Amino acid sequence: MRKKIKDKRDKFWTGRESDDLKGHLSQTDKHFLLYGYFVVNTLTVVLVLLILGISNLWAARRNAADMEKIMNAMKSYVGSATEDEYDRIARTIRNDFILSDYNEDVEQYIQYIPNSSEKCPACMGNCPAQAVLVSLNTGEWYVLDLFEQGEGPGDNLGSVKVAFGYDEVSQTRIRMLKSPGRKEGSAKIEQGKGIISIHKMKEQFCDECVKEILKAVEGQELEELVLLDMEKHVFYPLEDKSRVQIGEYILKTEWKDSVCEIKIRAASAAEGTME
Repeated sequence: MRKKIKDKRDKFWTGRESDDLKGHLSQTDKHFLLYGYFVVNTLTVVLVLLILGISNLWAARRNAADMEKIMNAMKSYVGSATEDEYDRIARTIRNDFILSDYNEDVEQYIQYIPNSSEKCPACMGNCPAQAVLVSLNTGEWYVLDLFEQGEGPGDNLGSVKVAFGYDEVSQTRIRMLKSPGRKEGSAKIEQGKGIISIHKMKEQFCDECVKEILKAVEGQELEELVLLDMEKHVFYPLEDKSRVQIGEYILKTEWKDSVCEIKIRAASAAEGTME
């Protein structure tokens, strides 16, 4: 069968003269067909490239027109703002032109911001604390542990520890009060503008931790601060009426107006005193 097919193929493609009476293609016919195939393929490639070029040009012009509209709108917003209106208009621009698109796919946008953190404190740090309140904009750490490493309730009878913090980006204020002898404490957070800076976060945390943090605070009322379990490397949002145990401590979060309070209690103590 194979030999028969080969004989028929050779017979069909043999011949050097143009002869319409023969059942095979002459050399002239073969040259004509090859030339025709070449011309048709060339024209097809040129046509496809021409269509792609026109499409790209049209898309570029459309994007340029859209960008011009956006820039004109932003100029109108900013140019018409008085001094006392500027903050409100800047927030409107941010919400209308940036966050509406940015929030749809955060990971797609944060990948374009380079990471400059040398050592991520969340996954590579050596902090001896168990429960930590982390400011995402400043990278400041506020230890929520009632006792320092190696201490116990009997070592701090009657003592009171006070600490303060401030986030200049979001203007959020933090006030901490701990009473180790009573095995309790609290952290009050006065919310500011509710802004988080991805640039600042990428100066402090590795990309993996940035993604985990953003997942934890997504949709929360307070996004600029997060709880961190140092042992398990787990991030928790400051959600109203939430309760979480980190190490030897139980943390309860409550919201009232724009103030968030974290009640800290040693897990070994009676939980009822936290109410």
